[in-house]
Amino acid sequence: MKTRILVGEGEYKLLKAGVMDAKIDAEELYCYLTGCDRVTLFLNANNQVDADTEEKYMALIEKRASRIPLQHITGVQEFMGYTFNVNPSVLIPRQDTETLVTEAARAIQAMPKEKKTLMQRIRKTGDREVLDLCCGSGAIGISLAKICGDIKVTCTDISQMAVETAKGNAKALRAKIQVLQGDMFEPVKDQKFDMIVSNPPYIRTHMIAVLQEEVKGHEPREALDGGRDGLDFYRIIVEQAAQHLKPEGYLFLEIGHDQGEDLRKMIKDSGLYTPAEIIKDLPGRDRVVKCQKLITE
Repeated sequence: MKTRILVGEGEYKLLKAGVMDAKIDAEELYCYLTGCDRVTLFLNANNQVDADTEEKYMALIEKRASRIPLQHITGVQEFMGYTFNVNPSVLIPRQDTETLVTEAARAIQAMPKEKKTLMQRIRKTGDREVLDLCCGSGAIGISLAKICGDIKVTCTDISQMAVETAKGNAKALRAKIQVLQGDMFEPVKDQKFDMIVSNPPYIRTHMIAVLQEEVKGHEPREALDGGRDGLDFYRIIVEQAAQHLKPEGYLFLEIGHDQGEDLRKMIKDSGLYTPAEIIKDLPGRDRVVKCQKLITE
């Protein structure tokens, strides 16, 4: 069988199973199996495929047709130009979250550079400190560490499996970060940061049932469920983040497309932060909330 016919059959099976982006996934699975890239796939479209490869490819298609996420089959997801290992214990990084990382990196790079003492340079201390709360795979914190350079990143997550995944990604990408296990701010206790960034669970509990099968059936519910109104974790963060921010420290939060005004009001009512700025993603939907801790000392 020719390559293009085999991949076409894979696409057809995925379409019948209701898989979105069936053509892309069919091609990605062939590239994953054979180790080729999309260009090579196109150039070799009329090449014959051996029986063993054909059998293995259709087995992968069957997995994807059962609505197992593509990333759980290949084990990886691209994010901010880096390749992250993913598994069912962590949320798969999404392009929407790149808006959060981009805006946070922009704020870090705009911070005035503090002159380091000789001892700080020797001990490699004095860097801006960033906390990635509910870090999952570590995609946000690791990306910031890679992009911004001279920052000290701490990642935390309640899931031990997520912590191990983030540590593995940091090692693979050669990002010097600290990853701690614990509930919300518990692992950092009295520490203060120049920035706290988070993509917490924010899906309303009753809406999880209507999510795509790939999400509700295979991604960790604890990384999705934000409570009855989707705001449970934001209430904790807004209430406690100021205790862990330096004066004028930044708070960046990813939000659902319809949660901007709720967060704006929550932040205003707390009396702890500057008025919230709502930042839109590329499709023009509300995606990120940005504010700073008020100077009270």
